[in-house]
Amino acid sequence: MAEPAAPPAAAGPKTRLGPESFAMILLLTVLAAFGALSNNMLLPSLPALSMAFQVPAGAAMLAVSTFLWGFGVGQLFFGSLSDRFGRRPVLMGGLGLYTLASAACIAAPDMESLVAARLAQGFAAASTQVLARAIVRDHFTPLRAARVLSLMSAAFAFASALAPLAGGLAQSWLGWQGVFMVLTLIGAGTFLVVLGRFGESLAARDAAAMNPARLLANYRSLCASRVFAGYTLTFATAFAGMFAFHSGSSFVLITLLGFSPEIFGLFFAFVIGGYFVGTLVSARATMRWGVYRMVGLGILVCVASAGLMAALVLAGPTGAAPILVPQFGFMFGIGLILPNAIAGALGPFADKAGAASALLGFTQQTAGGAMVALLGGLVDGTAAPMVGCIFAGALLSLACFALIVPRPGGSPDAAR
Repeated sequence: MAEPAAPPAAAGPKTRLGPESFAMILLLTVLAAFGALSNNMLLPSLPALSMAFQVPAGAAMLAVSTFLWGFGVGQLFFGSLSDRFGRRPVLMGGLGLYTLASAACIAAPDMESLVAARLAQGFAAASTQVLARAIVRDHFTPLRAARVLSLMSAAFAFASALAPLAGGLAQSWLGWQGVFMVLTLIGAGTFLVVLGRFGESLAARDAAAMNPARLLANYRSLCASRVFAGYTLTFATAFAGMFAFHSGSSFVLITLLGFSPEIFGLFFAFVIGGYFVGTLVSARATMRWGVYRMVGLGILVCVASAGLMAALVLAGPTGAAPILVPQFGFMFGIGLILPNAIAGALGPFADKAGAASALLGFTQQTAGGAMVALLGGLVDGTAAPMVGCIFAGALLSLACFALIVPRPGGSPDAAR
């Protein structure tokens, strides 16, 4: 069967970048990586923020949790807004706000101002991820879209691994403000590229896209589905456990164990390697084992890895290896859970895929932000709170999977 034709070109200015050009693919991958860059680059600077503003470690972690909350709310907002008004103006608005918020972070005189600027930065950064996916749907046929989305996923993982290393270098050379200087330049540069080289990709605007009744009806039907709610909560709670490590590891490895920000970046890249391996195994095994069993296997790996970390930390003096090696295993489990849980959550809802994707992203980021805020309140100068939150995320994920997700082959009513 012939592949469906690509969507027709939108009216208005012609796209200056060819849809399948290297420059367009590069722009889309950069847009997809904004969220990971914005958060992970800051991780090595969290202890420095605590010292600079004379606040506890938990208060410094608000710079992470508020970004996640803004990023989650933005997921619900920018997709529908771009359906109503077009991709180009909404993307330019989001990038402009992101650049201004990043500059405000540099000039923040106190922790409260920095947290407010990070909330705005997270909200604006959501525009880049949401619109990158939307632009792919506008420009590419399904088979080509799958290839481009795979590149974007690889860019996200690559940025997640290298961002802490780059952030550690910026911290060492320029202090914590250096991280936001780099992010401001990235935002401004991407804005200029979109302004000068990217034309509208949406073929027809949807005048009813922002209709509150339609949006609420979609969200209500999704929340009523055990498939969507189960896989979404399974993924979100595992993600929350992952972010407990993301936000707490710099205090443990830099402040408690005395490693430099640069070495912390290398440690973080090692841990992300577990995610790479997990996604590779998932890509090869999912067709054979199925979504349900792959998610279940990933959860068991996460629970076992987090439990091992807890046992090693409680058994004796904390070092790097008892944390990093089990966390590598935890991230391997995340690599099994993430693609399969997303596929399981979105698969039955082709008629409302945009709303489902937005609600899943909102839940994911909100859960991550809540776990970081919880960890911030528990910090006591040891590794125990971070390890406990990682373990709690894994156990919550197991509970959501076991209690909510219907087994394959169950009744249609249970599945929906």
